[in-house]
Amino acid sequence: MAVAQFDAEARNVCASFPPGPRLVVVGSTSFWGADSRALCEVVAAAVAEIAELVALTGGMDGVGLTFGRAFADARRVAGRPENLFHLLPRGFGPCDSGITVGAGNNYHERREVLGRVGHAYLVIEGGPGTAHEAAVASGRGVPVIPLARTGGHAGELYPRVSCPLGVQAADWTVLADVGTPPREVVAAVVRVVRVSLANYAKPGTAPDGGGM
Repeated sequence: MAVAQFDAEARNVCASFPPGPRLVVVGSTSFWGADSRALCEVVAAAVAEIAELVALTGGMDGVGLTFGRAFADARRVAGRPENLFHLLPRGFGPCDSGITVGAGNNYHERREVLGRVGHAYLVIEGGPGTAHEAAVASGRGVPVIPLARTGGHAGELYPRVSCPLGVQAADWTVLADVGTPPREVVAAVVRVVRVSLANYAKPGTAPDGGGM
């Protein structure tokens, strides 16, 4: 499938989402860090407080489904629409939370589409698949936020990406600091996500190949 086809499919996929800033969460299919699962769950509950947020994952075990379940639970408790979507290759699913959307014919194509639909990307751990998704997103000029203290691709990516426009340097530094208490890490992640979405979830701010 050519780049133009991925762009077109991403636009079609985005047409199924409600309006609102789109945060894509990507990462490992199994947790490796001692507190990665807990951070994933608490971050999910915290960003669920962003009323208009639309959350997306790749619908896989580990980071994707763990984030999704915690996000959906927090949205329901708060009485908000779930606004949760999982992208999987056509014919797969459904996931046990949110809405599963078909994207691409295989996981490579799904990653290409997933990298085109977000206004910001949060990376927790991660391996080669996560690297692919993050590279596609970075190529579109949207913020990629690596929670580097979780290791994996997030740790490898952190030194190579810039602090997003408007994000406080202190918050960006916390993402990589294993000595910072988890509560402070989560608060920093939420601030980074809010600022990134405020800057990039605007028409015309980022390339439109991914359904912006």
